[in-house]
Amino acid sequence: MQREPSIYALQDSEILQLLAALPDTTMGRRYGFAFQLMATYGLKATDLRYLQVRNHDSELWLRQRSVDTDKSDEAFEPCRLEALRVLNREDIPQDWNLVERVVLGERLPPIGTDSEADRQLESYLLDKPVWRIIKNRAAQSGQQAAIDSFRQRYACAARSLRSTDEQH
Repeated sequence: MQREPSIYALQDSEILQLLAALPDTTMGRRYGFAFQLMATYGLKATDLRYLQVRNHDSELWLRQRSVDTDKSDEAFEPCRLEALRVLNREDIPQDWNLVERVVLGERLPPIGTDSEADRQLESYLLDKPVWRIIKNRAAQSGQQAAIDSFRQRYACAARSLRSTDEQH
């Protein structure tokens, strides 16, 4: 039995290349906003549908929701999101004013239902040359670049930050 390849963690430089390659159109900006949120807050595509701002418009949260699956009627409690900002080549954190943009109601791309969200975002990226390069790079290392690669970037950055904190 063959194992599924592990999900590739996007590098910050790849995220910046991908964002720079998106068209400067309404839809390009909407998708860019979604990818910025996913990379900065470790969100799944479906999470984009449940964002809310609290505490005098200063914090980004995921609001409570229930998930209907075949196995259970699981509920997710609201949780505050912690930003791990994408760094440029000079290790300067990118300040995309994400909370303020959510407050102002900046629109996200159409992502459909929870079960369609990954597919919607992935299909947008499929014809982007930079995404194909990233997918090939991931495949060469036995991994798979997918929409969850934005979330994987966040997880790796959090682990790295935690291990740095433990060393000090």
